[in-house]
Amino acid sequence: MIGIDYGGKRIGVAVSESGVLATPHSVIANEGDVIETLHRLQLDLDADGFILGVARRAKSRDGEAKFERFAEELRQRTCKPVVLWDEELSTVEAAEQLRAGGLRRREAQAEIDMHAAAVILQSYLDHLAAGRAS
Repeated sequence: MIGIDYGGKRIGVAVSESGVLATPHSVIANEGDVIETLHRLQLDLDADGFILGVARRAKSRDGEAKFERFAEELRQRTCKPVVLWDEELSTVEAAEQLRAGGLRRREAQAEIDMHAAAVILQSYLDHLAAGRAS
């Protein structure tokens, strides 16, 4: 699985090969054909699908439509499922983890998006695990 923290300038990417643990992977600039970039990554990793974080502030009709369009383009290009997942406070949690790890603010800023993607993906994986445990 590939987790995505979709932002206007940068896209954070996280991966899970085990389906249990999410790991920060990379940050890509949101310019050019990012759908193709994500498709190539999906092929390289042989990923089953994508978890796309949707910001709570994007719950307006226009904001949510942006995420839905991105998800549909990704679905069409990759022929893989794309799950829209609430990313509530993922960046805040990622920033706290980075600071706890000893990174200074400037250093953490360069990595925050991929760590936020890992928080999103981990939240989804934990949800799946809880469903299997019930």
